[in-house]
Amino acid sequence: MALGTLVLTLLLSLLGLGSGQWQVMGPDKPVQVVVGEDAVFSCFLSPKTSAEAMEVQFFRDQFHAVVHLYREGKDQHDMQIPAYRGRTELLKDSIAEGYVSLRLKKVTLTDTGLYGCWFISQNNDQKAIWEMQVSALGSAPLVSIMGYTDGGIQLLCKSSGWFPQPTVKWKGPQGHDLLSDSKVTADRRGLFDVETSLIVQGNAGSISCSIQYTDQSREVESSILIRETFFQFSPYRLASISLGVLCCVLGVAVVGLMISYSISKGKIWAELDWRRKHGVAALREARKHSVEVTLDPDTAHPQLYISDLKTVCYRNICQEVTYLDKRFTRTCVVASQGFQAGKHYWEVDVGHNVMWCVGVCRDNVNRKEAYVTLSPNNGYWVLRLKRQYQYFTLNPHRINLSPRIPPTRVGVFLDYEGGTISFFSVSDHTFIYTVIHQFEGLLRPYIQHHVSDEKNVTPVAICPVSQGPEEETPSDTDNLDPPHR
Repeated sequence: MALGTLVLTLLLSLLGLGSGQWQVMGPDKPVQVVVGEDAVFSCFLSPKTSAEAMEVQFFRDQFHAVVHLYREGKDQHDMQIPAYRGRTELLKDSIAEGYVSLRLKKVTLTDTGLYGCWFISQNNDQKAIWEMQVSALGSAPLVSIMGYTDGGIQLLCKSSGWFPQPTVKWKGPQGHDLLSDSKVTADRRGLFDVETSLIVQGNAGSISCSIQYTDQSREVESSILIRETFFQFSPYRLASISLGVLCCVLGVAVVGLMISYSISKGKIWAELDWRRKHGVAALREARKHSVEVTLDPDTAHPQLYISDLKTVCYRNICQEVTYLDKRFTRTCVVASQGFQAGKHYWEVDVGHNVMWCVGVCRDNVNRKEAYVTLSPNNGYWVLRLKRQYQYFTLNPHRINLSPRIPPTRVGVFLDYEGGTISFFSVSDHTFIYTVIHQFEGLLRPYIQHHVSDEKNVTPVAICPVSQGPEEETPSDTDNLDPPHR
């Protein structure tokens, strides 16, 4: 058990209100679970005591952060914090013996942290604290032959989607470790991608690439057989090398073709192609949660002209408006609708404007501060175009983005309980970025419209969402297989 967990448990014992005959026992070691799986927390009273008439509360970090509450013989779902609504199930089959379990469904990385259970009776209350550690199992290693170098054959091993940071190593035929060069990077979702290369000589035999968690609890491995024939000199060696390299390129087309194309584009097209193909499916799923969004003119800056409650246009001349407390002093407007739970999707036509901002903000943000940073720390989760082709978001630090083509229509998908807000380019059905955050309070759709040259400004508008099937936009990467994510 972590030192912080132990200190908190001792503190809770000292602060316990009663000195009854029973104590609460929870998990005696960190609960480990993989992203997407369900976690189960079990707590029981010692000695056995019926908890049917007690109040049983599962919480996170602090007592008032209710994950699940059982009171007066039934579950009190309205007391849960938003991130856990619809995701918990209290298993009470053995509650008469003082034994309960909480099932937390579809765990995400944001669920990592300290949890506790609290049993309260008329004359006693006791608690137990434990830690949940969330991990993500990455893809199976992709081993490929990169070609001949320094008298040997260079092997490349890649895998993605790990958390926490894994260890990677090559193994020889007898299972012994081989020295190699490795690189580990984190993607925008906080997951780790690993890459390692190795040069083998002669009849190396079976070479394995192994990737595992540092505690060795999970491991994935791929192997390749290197025979002496790879190194034999013959008139046909050049043809054999070419054929081997060609097979390698065909076998890992995503790596070979994308790296070649990146010379002129400056980025690996594999990421962009994955973003496009992933975006089609994700956008189709998001559109199932489309909602009606209308703008609230009473919140709009005086230089923003609102028409039909859907369209906003910036002009240099201020209009006469009533200065209400909810009106913004920056050139933005929010929707009349607010979201505090559930999944919601809407689309905004930004046209070819070179300065705009779309997303959500908390309803209680400071609307009279014109220069506050549009960061999650200040209650804003937005995608922004500040100048032509300079797309970015704050999470909370600046993250520069590179859509495949400049989007003229942006899809916004808010998953309140899931703790994510995702942005899509509806123009070509590609995924742009997802911001992860545990939301609290009421959120409203947000649009900011400002220009440096009024002659080139066009309106920004909330669009109707098509419910028909999505068709993939043809692209010059349609013949490329998506990379392993």
